[in-house]
Amino acid sequence: MAPLGKVATMNAIRCALLLVALSVLAACGGGGVSTLPVKGHASAPSTPGPGATGTLTPAQITTAFQNVEATYQGLPHTSTASDLSALAAQMVSSGAFKSAIVSTGGISARLPDGTPVLIFADRFEDLGTTASSSRIPASSTRVPLDAPLSPSNPHETALFVNESDTSGAFVPTRQFAFGNAFSQIESPAVSGYGVDAVDMSIENLVSIGKGHPLDFLDIATHGMIGSDPDTPLATNTYYAWLSTTPVTQALISTYQTDYNAGNLLSAMYLTLSKQTISLNTFAFTPTFLTEHVTFNPGAIVDNQSCWGQSPIIASNVQGVLQAAGVGRYLGWTKEVAGNDADETDAFIFDHMLGEQSPSVTLLDTYVNQKTPPQRPFPLDQIETVLAESRNTKLQPPNPTGEPYTLSDVGIALNAIAPPSADKTAARLIISDFGGEGVANPPLEYAFPSIATMQVAEGLTSGTLTIMGSFPASSGTAQITDGSGTTKLTPTAWATDHVTFTLPADGNGSAGSVQVLSSAGIASNAVPLTQWRGQLAYSESDTLLNLSGQSGSGTGTIAVTFNVAFRGDVHPTVVQIDAAAQPQNFYFSMPEGDSTAVVTAFNATFETSDGMHDATFSLNPSAPAMTVAPPPLPPQTFDIGPLAGQPASCNNALPGPQSGASNVFCPKAGFVSSNVGLCSDDAGTLCPGTNFSPSFAFGQGTVNGDGLLMLTMDPSTYAVTVSATPAAGQSGHFGGGNRPATGTITGTLQAAAFPPGSTTAASLHRTTH
Repeated sequence: MAPLGKVATMNAIRCALLLVALSVLAACGGGGVSTLPVKGHASAPSTPGPGATGTLTPAQITTAFQNVEATYQGLPHTSTASDLSALAAQMVSSGAFKSAIVSTGGISARLPDGTPVLIFADRFEDLGTTASSSRIPASSTRVPLDAPLSPSNPHETALFVNESDTSGAFVPTRQFAFGNAFSQIESPAVSGYGVDAVDMSIENLVSIGKGHPLDFLDIATHGMIGSDPDTPLATNTYYAWLSTTPVTQALISTYQTDYNAGNLLSAMYLTLSKQTISLNTFAFTPTFLTEHVTFNPGAIVDNQSCWGQSPIIASNVQGVLQAAGVGRYLGWTKEVAGNDADETDAFIFDHMLGEQSPSVTLLDTYVNQKTPPQRPFPLDQIETVLAESRNTKLQPPNPTGEPYTLSDVGIALNAIAPPSADKTAARLIISDFGGEGVANPPLEYAFPSIATMQVAEGLTSGTLTIMGSFPASSGTAQITDGSGTTKLTPTAWATDHVTFTLPADGNGSAGSVQVLSSAGIASNAVPLTQWRGQLAYSESDTLLNLSGQSGSGTGTIAVTFNVAFRGDVHPTVVQIDAAAQPQNFYFSMPEGDSTAVVTAFNATFETSDGMHDATFSLNPSAPAMTVAPPPLPPQTFDIGPLAGQPASCNNALPGPQSGASNVFCPKAGFVSSNVGLCSDDAGTLCPGTNFSPSFAFGQGTVNGDGLLMLTMDPSTYAVTVSATPAAGQSGHFGGGNRPATGTITGTLQAAAFPPGSTTAASLHRTTH
């Protein structure tokens, strides 16, 4: 499915976004597509009076609506409540309407033939009321979109917006921008996913309903609570949205069953604007919506329109949506300021899709993002931080600390609507029907998102465990380095962690890691950083005896470690909207292709009487040592975590830690095999042993108290090597415990794939 409709290409939408950084409201208003003048339509047929027989035509209903609009524009407009009362009375007294009553958000009426109609009056921007609009910037140019004409797909994100109310009630470019943001993640290149941001017409609604099951639906148009003016109010209320589709007899015939049942009604909206609008467009109910679209199990409905969670009709709307498979429903209790509704949506989408720098979603046009940018977070966690004070780029600072779940610009009609305790404030209510718990919930609950990573090294490969939030169904991962992208297959998959096998060397051993959903939607990219280099262990022994004879001598042992380490050291945002936390510089042990070799095994010894001596030398056939975890078998070595190091060192644990440190103080140990030779002039001094020196370096080890310190520069991620010597006892030259000292030096190359300033979210979040 084309991301934003047939006409509005992605480039057009990006250009449009530059024009609307300070545009106005985008919820609760509306109008129509084809146009008729508000007043003076000379060719319109007259409206039958009371007692007229026969069904009224759409043209006759239009004339009645034109008279309503003309009457409304002539009222004194001291308050919306008094205007609506006077208008309802005039509608009946004129004979053009059989009955009319003021409803929540408008007027419910019946025409002389009994046809129910709705008059929407839910936008103070249209009505000319005295509600404060000090936080609302000026209007801007909109960009229309065509109806969705893209191919069928099993997963649709649809954003409907009323494109007809140009008086300031809606800013369609914002919904287009939201659609553009989704399309950067749910790209057409991803099989089975589509995004459309389109006009709120019946044609578009039905078109998307054909072959495009919805994961996420956003509606920004007029909303009101209708009722039957001829029956008791408490028994017949219902919720309705206003479309932009003009009423025609042909469309009535097409949807005759819904029209007869009251699921599709003739409607208009009130405005003081002199713009040319259509005054007879279809309104539709949640029942009409669920009859003509298909929701994937657990789908999310985000209703930006007014009154959608009013306690008057909330249970009914929730029941209809839940019965259709919707798993979560967001709506406002009263009339919501469009700027506030758009701010709240922008905040949710920005956190859901993941912040970027430079922006990929372009939502930084609307939201003041965190530094560094945050990774995507699950919807449940986003909902917990909606209580934060509004802080976006759509309007001036928020001096009252109003949260994203509240909208209060002093709308008088809100004060007389339930819940009365909220007075003029509208609240965002989120109804959770367990959509996150279905077998394959929509990705909007949890796009793949990486928090931290750990590598457990093995002899031939490493096990990469990725912590974060992930879809319920198993996906894949990939790691990209200078040679290309290596695909990874999961060995385990859960919604909070996944594991993969990493090569020990070569392509795919380190680089930029992403987790992909089963459809190929990629997570934020997090670098798995790698360091390569050499560490050199040197030991000096003092020989006081040999084979039972006293004397004196010295010995030297040297070991060179050719090592590669890898680990996740990027600053991570563990909890939503928390500051990025540093991670310990840490690795579990060297990569499996690392080796160590004894490069010197030299000593001389002379007996006390000066009569005999012995010489030790390196065996040229000595085998190299490979990596192994403790306890070390022969011909192996390890450099890895050791708890209990002094305060200058970190706690030798991975991930963000309290007091995380860039100083890692690992142990270093080796067990060699048959590395030495011995010769003596008497034939009695050389012990009959296989010279296999071993040593453990690091405070807390069995036979050493040295301190190896690997210090990472937090800006360049370069690692320097330093150490304090170890003093102990050694029997490497023929048994016995003799004084010995050892130390480690070394140099590591520049870090490969170090974190960047934007790593928390990723510099590029792409689909593959």
